[in-house]
Amino acid sequence: MTHFNIFYLNKKKINRLRMPSSASLDTFYRYKIQNRLSDLETIKECFNSLDTKRNGYLENLEFRNFLNYLFCNKNKPYQLSNNEVEKIFNIFCEKKNQKLFFADFKNLWLKFVIPTVRPRTALIIVDVQNDFIDGTMAINKCPSGQEGLEVVPCINELIKTVPFDAIVYTLDWHPEDHCSFIENVEKRKISKNSPNKKNILVNDIVIFENYPNIEQKLWPAHCIQGSHGSHLHPDLIEVDEMSDPFKRSVIKTYKGIKSDIDSYSAFFDNCKLNETSLNSDLKKLGIDELYVCGLAADVCVAATCNDALDLGYRVVFIEDACRGIIAEDIERQKMKLSNRNAVIATSNQVISLCLKEIFNGLMEIKLFRFVIW
Repeated sequence: MTHFNIFYLNKKKINRLRMPSSASLDTFYRYKIQNRLSDLETIKECFNSLDTKRNGYLENLEFRNFLNYLFCNKNKPYQLSNNEVEKIFNIFCEKKNQKLFFADFKNLWLKFVIPTVRPRTALIIVDVQNDFIDGTMAINKCPSGQEGLEVVPCINELIKTVPFDAIVYTLDWHPEDHCSFIENVEKRKISKNSPNKKNILVNDIVIFENYPNIEQKLWPAHCIQGSHGSHLHPDLIEVDEMSDPFKRSVIKTYKGIKSDIDSYSAFFDNCKLNETSLNSDLKKLGIDELYVCGLAADVCVAATCNDALDLGYRVVFIEDACRGIIAEDIERQKMKLSNRNAVIATSNQVISLCLKEIFNGLMEIKLFRFVIW
């Protein structure tokens, strides 16, 4: 784990965190502990300190020095490539003249530096429901042989120790006649284009004749609205906003509520024809960084992460707080997310990432790259 100059303290936690040895020399550290990151004078002070030629703008080399201050381990910078530095520089250089004036720098600071230095975070707990742990869709009955219950103590520890700004519980919430249930396959006409038309079994893929006319994988009936199987597992901590010591907001998101279309993601149905309230709820709270965990890693967790990336959130996939259906698919989805600049992390790294305390600078560069690209 590493020191990351700007990204060190959450003001609520100052008295609980270790001060870096270089703190007295670190201007950015001072900005953060003094809660001055949003002040115009802070932005001017930083800009003037970087403008070594005193010509009223930053050149490419001066801008690279700024990025070196952002991403370093014990004063040793993590290098961005020349192409990356140039791309970031040009995005914010409004006049495209290789001169980054103060107005450009202020725009960069407000839109990207502050959300990276002091993000507002949410823990997204995906579908930790009875049916996926010991019910009709229990993960331990799937090819991976993983145990869904194992995510509960890991998630509980995150809830108890990490001061996220919000906790989100997502729930599969299906009507009894849902199109994904093998028990209902005879209730809809099978399309001529369907890959399976007769003797259809669980895990087969079909296309129904009517809306939305897409491939549908068939599962045992699960998480029927209001049933025991649809409830969150009783061992999972449910945060109460009124008594929560961290004063976190709590969101519950219900998905798959329409009979004729499935919804793996907590943001959209599988055709992106209907949107849940989750994105709107997160935006109202100013959330920009998501830590995602739950069940199943290769289906609903992965779909939620991918849609979050599409919507512009920074995403951390907490791998030891997830369990999935097919081991190969889990690895494939993790690779896909990593290639999209999501971070794959373990739960013991989350508090450091969330607080921007002492953590892996390479991970933070990856999150920053996602925001820029």
